[in-house]
Amino acid sequence: MLEATVGRPYALYVHGGSDTTGAIRGVETIATGLKWKRLREPLSIVGEADAAVREACWELGATVAASLMLT
Repeated sequence: MLEATVGRPYALYVHGGSDTTGAIRGVETIATGLKWKRLREPLSIVGEADAAVREACWELGATVAASLMLT
């Protein structure tokens, strides 16, 4: 059943209080094993989310949405 998802696109947003390295590494390990296609570099936010972070999240979502429309 997992073979049905090979090549699917994914993007990643991680928000942490002090570090996001382990979370990103874990998700990317799983995504690599599933042979998913990363659309862009992970968006890593540490600390408080401000307007710039919200804009970056919006752009990430727009990238994913546009990618899904092409598949």
